[in-house]
Amino acid sequence: MKNPIVDVIDATYKYKNHDGNDSENGVTDLTFSIDEGEFVVLLGHNGSGKSTLAKLLNGFLVPSKGKVFIDGNDTADEKLCYVIRSDVGMVFQNPDNQTVASIIEDDVAFGPENLGVPPEEIRQRVDRALKTVGMYEYKDRTPYKLSGGQKQRVAIAAVLAMQPKILILDESTAMLDPEGRKEVLDTVKSLNKENVVTVILITHYMDEALDADKAFVLSRGKIIKRGTPKEVFSDAEAVKEAKLELPVATAVSEELRKAGFDIKPTLTDEELAEEICRLK
Repeated sequence: MKNPIVDVIDATYKYKNHDGNDSENGVTDLTFSIDEGEFVVLLGHNGSGKSTLAKLLNGFLVPSKGKVFIDGNDTADEKLCYVIRSDVGMVFQNPDNQTVASIIEDDVAFGPENLGVPPEEIRQRVDRALKTVGMYEYKDRTPYKLSGGQKQRVAIAAVLAMQPKILILDESTAMLDPEGRKEVLDTVKSLNKENVVTVILITHYMDEALDADKAFVLSRGKIIKRGTPKEVFSDAEAVKEAKLELPVATAVSEELRKAGFDIKPTLTDEELAEEICRLK
């Protein structure tokens, strides 16, 4: 039986108040696993614990109770810190905050250089990563003149050049326009399917969860719903409890059912259209 690449067991982490006591922020008693090559979405309102969980997964934070294992390695073991952070790549919300060089290829090379990768291999990694995200033709340009979506794709390339096993995107589309969001999501889906990169996408956009293998809904530091996107969004009460909105197609099918129409829950516009046509 294959071991999960992410295994979280009864993990708790609480931030401290000014008086030194535990605050309400953080995560509590989280238990779940993610298999290699899965595309998982973490959903939740601001303050639900999504970003804290991301930091636990890459070893930036260590649980005060419970365990987090990345590819079998305990994040609490200081000797494994380097290995874990090499295995888990993070892409954050603002791509400008991740830029360290004035030329794109130098920016992508920064990570492998710090890992001590030989120069000839760095060249190969940079070219491969930029081609993977569709930004190779921009390699000699400055990142500051790119669109938001292009900058975020370069940020993803910079992480890929370090060859992580897991890619975590922490609200990485939040500052992008719809076109930029689509660019980044298409890139991430391609990496997941074609390069078998395990993807953990943290978002509050419900439509970004539709193609995921699993979805977890967090509220007040706990997972209150988990399953396939269809299973999660079929539980409208859990989604509302997390202060989230249903995908548009799901919300419409829900309202039609309340109005007495015999219609199945739907996730996408295509499914909704099929259900409406079936009613005729």
